Amino acid sequence: MDYQNIINEIKKANTIAVISHINPDGDTVGSSLAIYKAIQMYGKKPYIFCDDVMTDKLSFLQGTEDYNKAKLDKYDLTIAVDCADMERLGVYSAEEFKKGKRKMVIDHHKTNTKYGDINLIDINAAATAQIVTFLLKEMGGLNREVARLLYSGLVTDSGGFTFSNVTAKTMEAASILLEYDIAAHEICDHFLKKIKMNTYKLKARTLSNAKFYDNNQIGIISFLKKDFDETNCDNSSTEGMVNNIINVIGVRVAVAISEVREQNFKVSIRTGEDVDSSKIALMFGGGGHKNAAGFRVNGYYEDVVEKILKAVRDEICCSWE
Repeated sequence: MDYQNIINEIKKANTIAVISHINPDGDTVGSSLAIYKAIQMYGKKPYIFCDDVMTDKLSFLQGTEDYNKAKLDKYDLTIAVDCADMERLGVYSAEEFKKGKRKMVIDHHKTNTKYGDINLIDINAAATAQIVTFLLKEMGGLNREVARLLYSGLVTDSGGFTFSNVTAKTMEAASILLEYDIAAHEICDHFLKKIKMNTYKLKARTLSNAKFYDNNQIGIISFLKKDFDETNCDNSSTEGMVNNIINVIGVRVAVAISEVREQNFKVSIRTGEDVDSSKIALMFGGGGHKNAAGFRVNGYYEDVVEKILKAVRDEICCSWE
């Protein structure tokens, strides 16, 4: 990819706002903080925003305390990182994005609407962190701290380099970052293995109540308010649990339904190679990747389950055609 236009835009700007998406994950935060810290090296004045607070897992990343510390009336450049569309920025961060004289989008989602003046989008990248690694390498913005942030983004969005979107370019990016002595095993342990006892109890409770449909082709797990209350957990504790269902042999679509508030649910979808999860998510106004997507939906829990089952069955039928 040609990164020179992106680098020129960054070099021309003095005040720069970097924005992560709502319900932040390791990729949006790791990539955003990497850009934030890299442009500091150039003597710029960066600001960083996210509508949602960082989870305990994400607080592991150095620099999360800098989010939302200050803002300006306008910026020379605003950069949305790992955000497929404006809605994904959140209400307040979207307003910061609009303040940019020039607006840039760096992303890897195939559903990206190209809402920036400058769009750096690679739908073949396993993570936005993969794109940012090559960008910052060319820009001369890599160091050990930045490399740790980007490796965290790579690990979390690729499932520890196990997802189907991992390519030779992904591994090349990882190799570049490993040259900075980043203690990669600590990053993998933190994001992929270690969980708190209350999270373990939520996981055990939820998986034991998993429901399977259509000859075990569809698996659904649910996190309701009572589950969170009785295990002292919240929605941030559910990350990655849906993968336990898609890993069951025979399951083609795994769904995790999490109660956010009364009659409002966050839904995560994982699919096998022959089903496109982003198409299912789009039916509800969401989006994502072929094998990992998500959306929000309102309604009574039982009705939500039925709506999702219908959408999944429709897509499964289409995938056979």
